[in-house]
Amino acid sequence: MNASIKDIAQALNLSKATVSWILSDQGETKGFSQATIKRVKEYADSVNYRPNLLARSLSLGTSNTIGLIIPFIGDTFYAQLVQAIEQEAVRNKYVLMVCSSEGDGEKEFELIKILRSKQVDGIIIAPTKISRKGINLLMKDSLPFVLIDRYYPNLPVNYVIVNNCQCCYDLVSHLIKKGSRKIALLTTDVHLYVMKQRIEGYRKAVADAGLQSEIALEVFVDRSNYRTDIVDKLDCLFEEVPDIDGFFFSTHYLALEAIRYFVNRKIDYQNRFSMGCFHETIALDILAPDMSITLMPIQEMGTQAVQILLENIGNKDFTPRGVVVDNLLMP
Repeated sequence: MNASIKDIAQALNLSKATVSWILSDQGETKGFSQATIKRVKEYADSVNYRPNLLARSLSLGTSNTIGLIIPFIGDTFYAQLVQAIEQEAVRNKYVLMVCSSEGDGEKEFELIKILRSKQVDGIIIAPTKISRKGINLLMKDSLPFVLIDRYYPNLPVNYVIVNNCQCCYDLVSHLIKKGSRKIALLTTDVHLYVMKQRIEGYRKAVADAGLQSEIALEVFVDRSNYRTDIVDKLDCLFEEVPDIDGFFFSTHYLALEAIRYFVNRKIDYQNRFSMGCFHETIALDILAPDMSITLMPIQEMGTQAVQILLENIGNKDFTPRGVVVDNLLMP
């Protein structure tokens, strides 16, 4: 069995309070000498002392744990976001507990309840937006939380997002400047406000360039079976608009599936189309090296989300903050 604070105190002839303060890194604050601090810590290491985190959280009212709920844990974007959030959490001596809602509003609600029962100090969440039950619960309980990547524009809550409309406008405008006149939009999850903003950016760029708007160029793919649905939708697109000369993908995995379609249909996509994508993913730089990208600042988003959450944890009267960061256009 691991040694306890009581065992260490008895062995060193010190009080339990002294040992507890030193092992919780409060030794200098409490005025203990460096020699005493060193003596306690070295002895604790030698007897394999491990703190009782549950007891500490009950005593201090904090667990130094952050919950993170993302829609799809296998998505490369969210995997990168988890890494960025964890790095900032660890830097601030917090542990990250990661969960995946799988895009299911009910599962998201249950995960929020589970994280609350685990006594996390706060939650970062990319909401499904299929249901607001979980978000309403967090607001009711006043548990600090930050929405990331997706948000509810009318709710007074913390959030970190990108300027979806403007960055998509800039990317589509770039494709138009390269000579494209019939640019197809491939998008999905249109119930998400951020996706609506990306669509708005696309439409505004087309309108401002004086190009004719064609409803056939806007392709809405079903997220639940996107790998098969995109095939049917692209077949229809090429039948209705055979002279299409560009593509804007509102999310990275649609770009990959479109390329799969082009290869299977033996379409020379690299020479025939100008293409742009919202964010990058592994393999796009190989499969489509000339594709223009509006790159999300994942590290900045993760860092900002953790910092806002920790500020909120430390101040229950914290005024909700919304942060909008800019993408980087990679032409």
